[in-house]
Amino acid sequence: MRGFEKFKLLYSKEMWIRISSIAKKEIIYNFRNRWVIFLSLLFLGLSILVSFYGTSLETQRDWMGLQDTIVYMITYIEYMVPILGVILGYSTIVRECQDGSMELLLSYPVDRGEVLAGKFLGLWTVLSISVIVGLGVGGVIISLMVEEVVFAEYYLFILSSVILGGVYISISMMFSVIFVEERSAMSASVFILFFFTFIWLFSMYAIAELTFGWELLELGQPPRWYFMLQLFNPVMLWYTLLALNIVPLRDWALEFGGKEPEIHPYNTWVMIALLVVWIAVPLIISEVLFNKKDID
Repeated sequence: MRGFEKFKLLYSKEMWIRISSIAKKEIIYNFRNRWVIFLSLLFLGLSILVSFYGTSLETQRDWMGLQDTIVYMITYIEYMVPILGVILGYSTIVRECQDGSMELLLSYPVDRGEVLAGKFLGLWTVLSISVIVGLGVGGVIISLMVEEVVFAEYYLFILSSVILGGVYISISMMFSVIFVEERSAMSASVFILFFFTFIWLFSMYAIAELTFGWELLELGQPPRWYFMLQLFNPVMLWYTLLALNIVPLRDWALEFGGKEPEIHPYNTWVMIALLVVWIAVPLIISEVLFNKKDID
């Protein structure tokens, strides 16, 4: 029995060594292409510009606090992070299958599931470093310019954005496994991005109008099933997670969530868990399909 446990532990260590090696390859590749530096500067510049110029149309220019900066940045992040996740993930499998490098990689003693796990962790690390460094440095600079600073909410904003990026990397990797052409994988990934960010919103408005009426939606009193439908959209999960924890958005969340928020199904840990599910399910589907995929 002890021998079996030692063998199992040894296999587990070897497995993680192989996964980490593949992840390291993805990280080094993106560092060499200056992706990490570019994305970090992009998020840094965005946070600074939004904080300083966000109120320029309403009042005189002045630095906003971290909470108000989050509110103004939500619109940009909900598009930028998914787009970056798609860019990083859609070609990671299909491109290597086309150029023959995947066949070479699988000729080594490595499992296909380990390849997927390593590539996902590597790409997620690239996006995470960019978001954390860019928004983190931006938050530090902003905190030096304002009096009242609430770092906890800003940390949650960064963490939730990293998780949202992981969702779209996972989804785009799934399409990278499904399709045999890079162009098809890109088209499917872009479609799902637009579906969750644009088509879904207008579809929900149409459902509200055709079922219980627009008046109840404006009053913040739609039926419970209408809220439950939002669980099928990772962007809405991300936004709800922020609305439940960021003070400027919390009042809206409680008002829109009903008069008894304590029994409402939305809470922080449920939102985080559901976002993790959104990461895990496409990866599981990817592994099942990748194990059945013919690679010539």
